[in-house]
Amino acid sequence: MTLKLNLKNTALICIDLQAGVFTKEGTLALVGTDEILPKVKQVLAAARSAKIPIIHFKEVHRKEMVDFGRELDGVEPIHCLENWASTDYYWEIAPIEGEFAIAKRRYSCFVGTDLEILLRGLKVDTLLLIGTLTNVCVHYTAADAHQKDYHFHVIEDCCAGSDWDAHWAALTAMEYLQIGARISYKDCLAALYPSEIKATI
Repeated sequence: MTLKLNLKNTALICIDLQAGVFTKEGTLALVGTDEILPKVKQVLAAARSAKIPIIHFKEVHRKEMVDFGRELDGVEPIHCLENWASTDYYWEIAPIEGEFAIAKRRYSCFVGTDLEILLRGLKVDTLLLIGTLTNVCVHYTAADAHQKDYHFHVIEDCCAGSDWDAHWAALTAMEYLQIGARISYKDCLAALYPSEIKATI
């Protein structure tokens, strides 16, 4: 199936592509981060070439740790404190001028942020999702997008999970919500790049 996108109403959502993910200085366990980085770079470059809105998220918690809520009740240790260098965006794929950056306190990009206001202002109804963790922040953002009647595609080889079983299970769960939601980075590049560039992908 060839992915077709209306670029006038599509946005790329980059979820928690933070320094600690790629420098291994963060406290969260992840798999697949080395593999996804070159593909993320290509998707980001394609989105910039296509001039679609790009919205970057990073999870940030106050150093006083008063905003974790129930987040530390499970397996996750303390993570993403505001005074940690590992919490900032990874420099190679950080927001640039003209892109949007949003900090979030919860897993879903929709909870406690102005994402919906931004999407309405941009007239966006279709989301391309990349980032970490596949089975947590990406999955919960996809579920909320679905509940709010957005179309979404998760670029599965641009996402890293807490372990491989959880990664693949989350992708299966997202495909259950919207048939065709799972795509590869090559599918995305072919849909974003002008026709004269597709032959070189």
